[in-house]
Amino acid sequence: MMRVFRFGTLLGLFLGLLAIAAPRPAEAADLYTVKGVHEDVTAASATEARSIAQANAQRDALGILMRRLTSSADWSRLPKANDTTVQNAVRGFQVANEKSSSTRYIADLNVSFNPSVVRSMLRSAGILYGETQAKQALLVPVYVKDGKATLWDANPWHDALASTDLDNAITPFILPVGDVEEFSILTANSAIVGDKSAISTLGQRYGADDVVVAIATTNADGTLISVKATRYGTDASAPINRTYQSMADAAAGIVDALGEQWKRETIVAPGAEAHLTASVSFISLDQWQTIRQGLASTPLVKGLQVDGITSTSAEVQISYRGAPDKLALALAQSNVDLTQDPQGGWLLQAQAQ
Repeated sequence: MMRVFRFGTLLGLFLGLLAIAAPRPAEAADLYTVKGVHEDVTAASATEARSIAQANAQRDALGILMRRLTSSADWSRLPKANDTTVQNAVRGFQVANEKSSSTRYIADLNVSFNPSVVRSMLRSAGILYGETQAKQALLVPVYVKDGKATLWDANPWHDALASTDLDNAITPFILPVGDVEEFSILTANSAIVGDKSAISTLGQRYGADDVVVAIATTNADGTLISVKATRYGTDASAPINRTYQSMADAAAGIVDALGEQWKRETIVAPGAEAHLTASVSFISLDQWQTIRQGLASTPLVKGLQVDGITSTSAEVQISYRGAPDKLALALAQSNVDLTQDPQGGWLLQAQAQ
């Protein structure tokens, strides 16, 4: 009779076999946390203004989160949550940059939500959602005004993106630090013309498989910003072109647009769980830990059954949602490759680093 192991039990089994302690992986970004929700409220007292601002921030953050997880085609159908529903969905919040007077309250809030409550809200509304977070990519911000392109100097486009929650987006990004060495690797003009060699070299400094060059061109008074975002690396998606009326809207909007491309590939319709059997190979405990963590952190994976395990291989059965290609794409974001052999069997292994 086969025994079914959940992820924690499986890890205990494997550590018991090898009697070696595995290192803990770096903590991942939280898809269900929304950072930097800005509120500015005036009321009869500072206490009342604070209470209103915190309630507004939680409601606004829930709206941001639901748009993060869903296709823009469904945003008009997103459920309208009342105060009680919002409070039930909130897991916690933190306050930053707090300022107040006798009648005014200003703050930025980070709000975390209970995933199961948010999922239930979306399912009840009949809206599909995705929880597969892409690998972090490097975002290169080029600012153009009056025909002059800027990358490393004073760059308001960089500042606007830095104020956006890039870490927890469905397609998370990191901005380059802009040290002296990077000045010589990539210039603004090289980024604009798409110098793939220079762009790739900069990406390698950050361990990023993908680099997005986002060019923001503004008119003379800064009231119209045209953004072109082009992805270089493993993803050959077509460039995105959008126009916005403020730098803040442009920063939030282009991150949403890049996420929209990703969600089209990763959102799966509800349905019965599928199953596949895979042969797992690894040469070290670190590789097994990568595979285990990849399976545990992939929302499409619903269960794991171990049919046999040795110090360098295993046979597993995976229960999952969606199609095999979407499962493979989701696992790849956690550095795990799921491929088919010529005979149609499935192979599971850690990506080469």
